[in-house]
Amino acid sequence: MVGDGLNSPRQQGGKSTEQKDGTLLPPFPDKYSMRNTRILSVPRAQLRQVPAEVFEVARQEYVNTVNLEGNKFVAVPMDLQKLNELLTELNFAKNQLAHIPTYISQFSRMDRINLSCNLLRELPMEFAGLQLLSHLNISHNRFDSLPLCIYELENLETLQANDNQIESINVSDNGLGALKRLNELDLSNNDIHYLPPQLGNLTNIHHLKLSGNPFRQPRHQILAMGTAEVMSYLRGRIPT
Repeated sequence: MVGDGLNSPRQQGGKSTEQKDGTLLPPFPDKYSMRNTRILSVPRAQLRQVPAEVFEVARQEYVNTVNLEGNKFVAVPMDLQKLNELLTELNFAKNQLAHIPTYISQFSRMDRINLSCNLLRELPMEFAGLQLLSHLNISHNRFDSLPLCIYELENLETLQANDNQIESINVSDNGLGALKRLNELDLSNNDIHYLPPQLGNLTNIHHLKLSGNPFRQPRHQILAMGTAEVMSYLRGRIPT
């Protein structure tokens, strides 16, 4: 397969990544491994693309987890769509992704997505189609606000959005207030200058991280006391 971007000498010269017995050449796990684990995991392999036959084998073996962390992807492979009815977990952390394709909405069974340490500035509204998503990690990207699609994820329990450039947060019923199951929220190391006191009304949040932002209130001493104290402090500042 010419130009597949795979740094393996066995795959150069137009050779396929799949052998006659159906097994895949390194660095990809063979079909027997995928059959036993239901996982396609190829982290830190300098990958820029994944050949279509790899995803086809993964589909045949009912793979539900894909881990491509620490590679050099600048785009999500189109052939990932072959797994749209199977995937429950996707890890694209530590790549070079600048956008997420709209077909992400097809992955109706998705439960966890890790997109940390990429070059993302936004997520498509189609992302809201992931109605079973419970864990989302978009930390260490380039977001200046939380993407609107996130507020549509009714089953979201954990949102990690730390180490971005987020300037403000929406805590209304059309914003974070819509996420009734949100339990953990990490907004540390952003550029938030003002913390709406109404955030304190979101009592479903039991783990809140806000350190490393330029807002003056609440002070660091209160942040260090933990989520319950921070939320109580914020509720006390809501205008009556």
